Amino acid sequence: MSFEGGAALSSTLITFLLGLGIVFAGLIALIVIIKIMGAIMRGVGKKKETPVQEAKQESAAPVSEGNLGEIKAAAAAAIASVLGEGVSGIRIVSFKKVD
Repeated sequence: MSFEGGAALSSTLITFLLGLGIVFAGLIALIVIIKIMGAIMRGVGKKKETPVQEAKQESAAPVSEGNLGEIKAAAAAAIASVLGEGVSGIRIVSFKKVD
């Protein structure tokens, strides 16, 4: 089958437009799928955040002087763990209450 003149141009144009249409249809489908997945993940994330927020509200007890030493030790251990150093290499200068 050979095309000549306008038939060849018409066939090429149809092939180009068909390919372009398929690519854009695929991209639009990907956008829709990603938006749906994002909505699902936001819904799942909201359900899991609720117990955490409730636990934070319950554990917000006033700190007494007896607990302050334990809190400083726990903070020093956490910082040392993140930095990869020993606790003896960490010096905590002050604690400030953050609201």
